[in-house]
Amino acid sequence: MTPEERGTICRFIAHLARAGLAASLYALRHPQTVKQIDAAHALLQETLPGNGEVNLMRIEADLFLEGRPLPRDQYLERFVRSLKEHRISQVTIGRDVEPAELESLVRMIARKTGGKVESSGHLRFSTEEVEIEATPVAEEEPPIRSFTDIPERMMTQLVDTFDACTKHEPLDLSSIVAVVSGFIAAFRKEANPFLALVPLRQMDEYTFTHSIDVCVLNLAQGVSLGFEGQLLHDIGIAAMLHDIGKLFVPKEVLQKPGELDDAEWAFMRQHTVKGAEYLLNNPGIPRLAVLSAYEHHMRFDLSGYPKPPAGWQLNLASQITMVSDCFDAMRTRRVYKDVVDFGRVAGRMLEISGTMLNPSLTLNFINLLKKMGEQL
Repeated sequence: MTPEERGTICRFIAHLARAGLAASLYALRHPQTVKQIDAAHALLQETLPGNGEVNLMRIEADLFLEGRPLPRDQYLERFVRSLKEHRISQVTIGRDVEPAELESLVRMIARKTGGKVESSGHLRFSTEEVEIEATPVAEEEPPIRSFTDIPERMMTQLVDTFDACTKHEPLDLSSIVAVVSGFIAAFRKEANPFLALVPLRQMDEYTFTHSIDVCVLNLAQGVSLGFEGQLLHDIGIAAMLHDIGKLFVPKEVLQKPGELDDAEWAFMRQHTVKGAEYLLNNPGIPRLAVLSAYEHHMRFDLSGYPKPPAGWQLNLASQITMVSDCFDAMRTRRVYKDVVDFGRVAGRMLEISGTMLNPSLTLNFINLLKKMGEQL
């Protein structure tokens, strides 16, 4: 969406919030309430194409549109509070929504729903809430400006942590949290985050080094989108753990030169489910990490794997991880392919945006790379 269209969606939300206030003071069918609902309906029809829809995602107190947070004001905050009270993480509104359907949003804002909100033909709610858990944050870690800056003791702890996963032992998050905090500390000092990427070379411990790269790229995206605090840390942790299921895939399959056969592909595709199951069985793992492990191969259009049920809504952290994962997979030299230069990587990512990748996040990522002077 253009900045003007995003502004229109903000005004749409403001009209809904005003309608909710009027409904709480007067009644749902009061002229002031109806006037605000009609104004919101008109704005939506002006903004969206014929069969278009707007998807709003809530993470804690922030509301995101196409991967970017909307600016907070009193109306947006009232709307977000209502979503949070009903444990709603996403709202999808189609252009053909009727004013009567918008009334359900107004009743929610006015707290006249009886505690229950239901989807309708052109208005869908997702109540699988994205909760930001109280993951430990190692604020005192020294900045990590490059891969070679990772202290030897920390690197040893990281390797031991990943090694423990292959044995299905309990996951100790402390080393992962320390590395994520070190990267964030460096980014806060305006260091170029791409200096922290693992140097391009073929490495036996691909899953391990790839996870570090995706963490760096996720954090770079998160900072550029205005994330901070617990959410930013959890997006970094999610990246470090997104491919944890591959530790349960035999090395001869992971590192096979050439195409995998059907049986090997079936085995490979299980890594998302196996990774999510492993993380679920470990206490203290951020919910975003479990979702990213499970969803990061689903693709933006849900044509990937595992196949989700109808109405599934991808988590924003998973979509961010998809972008980082795709970029690093293309830029890294593997046993079955050589490295691809930056221009071709960027071009290919733009080609698959809208299908495999979130288009807004992809464009933001490419612009971020250019701004930081990334050269492969």
